[in-house]
Amino acid sequence: MTARSDLERELHGPLAAAGFLTEQEAAELLVMFRAAKQLETAALIEAIDEMVGALPRPFRAVTKKIMFGSRLG
Repeated sequence: MTARSDLERELHGPLAAAGFLTEQEAAELLVMFRAAKQLETAALIEAIDEMVGALPRPFRAVTKKIMFGSRLG
C-alpha cells in the first residue's frame, strides 16, 4: 500500500488532487487527517458527555445509549 492509496481509502474515494501529491506529501496529509479526525471525535465525545451530564443521573447512560448507541466508543 502507498500513502496515496491509504489517503484515498481514508477519504472513502478517489481524490482528484492525489495525482499532484508526492508520496511524502500524501503521507503527511494522511497523518494530519487522522489526527484531526481523532481530535474531532474526542471533542464530540466531550460535548456529548457535558450535554448528557445535565440530565438527572438515572437518565444519563440510557439517554446516551438511545441517542448514540455504541458509535462513540
